[in-house]
Amino acid sequence: MPAAAVLAVCSLTAVAAAQAYLPEDNLAYPVQVLAQDGGGTGFFVRRDRDLFLVTARHVLVNPLTEQLWAEATLRALSKDLKETAVTVIHLNTGQLQDERQIRTDAVRDVAVVRLGTLTPEGMNTTPGVVVTDRSKGGIIVAPFDYLTRYNDVDISSQIFMLGYPSIGVTGAAQIDRTRPLVRSGIVAGVNASLRTIIIDAPVNHGNSGGPVVQLSRTNRLRIIGIATQFVPVPEDVLPLNPGNTSDSSGSSSRTLLALGNSGYGVVASADAIIDLIAGF
Repeated sequence: MPAAAVLAVCSLTAVAAAQAYLPEDNLAYPVQVLAQDGGGTGFFVRRDRDLFLVTARHVLVNPLTEQLWAEATLRALSKDLKETAVTVIHLNTGQLQDERQIRTDAVRDVAVVRLGTLTPEGMNTTPGVVVTDRSKGGIIVAPFDYLTRYNDVDISSQIFMLGYPSIGVTGAAQIDRTRPLVRSGIVAGVNASLRTIIIDAPVNHGNSGGPVVQLSRTNRLRIIGIATQFVPVPEDVLPLNPGNTSDSSGSSSRTLLALGNSGYGVVASADAIIDLIAGF
């Protein structure tokens, strides 16, 4: 199979100082990751001839058992956004784990899957990786050197978060759940002890694992990490026993502090991605 039919490698495009927006084909960077609990977002990275999927660890893991979901499906838009066909890749996580082609970081909530090796004819897939559909335009892949380390993240710089926040949403006809959405914001701060980044943009369920890019001082877009969770904020105090003002001992009933989405998000820095890929 011709390489062009499988893969179209594209770099994040330069952005002029007065043009703080993403080029249109960058909407094909986020990859929809479908798993048993709903899923999330990821993106592809190329290092030399190796092709990797990057996503959040919790997207691929059963939260009750802490074991990988047995299967996951990737849906990648064509680089040609006018093309309706998508590239579909199926992952057998058990086989990938046996082959040691999945590496995860539980503390930083990052997972990297080695999908295969690029060749002039296309891609030799890793055991456990099956490509069932291909778009003519091919997929967009981020070069490894576009990953930007924590120390090079600028507080207050503009960021874009790409992903599929509507995964798991039903009954919302105005949302096309097969297409990604973009959020913009700024780097609001950092957590030096955890080397995580706080962004002034709300992270929702399906955003997990999606790439976050920074508009740098040189007006280039660089990947600074992946969205992993939202920063919670106290929203309401709820009684654990509604309707009861006291328990059998006469004491006041206990209360539960309900937490809401503050509008700030947590980003695992690209350092975690770089470290995991270096381990292959």
